[in-house]
Amino acid sequence: MKSSGRSVRTWAVPLSVALAGLLLTACQGGSEPSGSVASPAPASALASPKTDATASPGTTAMDGRIIGTPDAQACKVPGTDEIRQKLGAIAAQIQPGVQSVTETQGVKETSCTFSLVGVPNGQDPDPGNALTISTTVYPDTAALGKVELPRLMMSPKSVEGAGERAWYARNQLSSSTEYVLESASKNVITRITLAVPVQAPPVEQSQDKLTSLLQAP
Repeated sequence: MKSSGRSVRTWAVPLSVALAGLLLTACQGGSEPSGSVASPAPASALASPKTDATASPGTTAMDGRIIGTPDAQACKVPGTDEIRQKLGAIAAQIQPGVQSVTETQGVKETSCTFSLVGVPNGQDPDPGNALTISTTVYPDTAALGKVELPRLMMSPKSVEGAGERAWYARNQLSSSTEYVLESASKNVITRITLAVPVQAPPVEQSQDKLTSLLQAP
């Protein structure tokens, strides 16, 4: 009987708290339950909201990196015409590159994201439906040598003729497929990622196409 009494008292308080919470939610207008299932992302993968990566130079990003000053020429080589020519039909609607620059401890990273579809005004490209070319410059070769390469790749394989060291991989994510080429030469790492929605057909000759976009550091 004592154990039964303890059981009643143990459950009484959480039940009253739960009822109070429900009443408070109703009074506040009935926000959406936290356990509800979010709607799936649209197949067209329109665009994501702007992030702090495009904030004003000098501000600090959420990961602690400092937003750098954009380079007017950074996203022009390769340009949209060259990308369209080398990637083919998948880049038929390629958009101008959106640039972000971050710096931390002497390491500068410049990323150019070229959306594969039109992007509404005031929004950034969805990286899950875009070509992203990132260049990371280290103070010297010794600093780059401390970086474990390749980064974030599923079953990477070595690639010849794409810099001093290079790797290619196909990353299968929940909502997109990434075709990734990462190359390291001197004190520079270049990472080229072609991401398409998961339901899109496979990109033929993806490794060769990404390698053709690689620029010498």
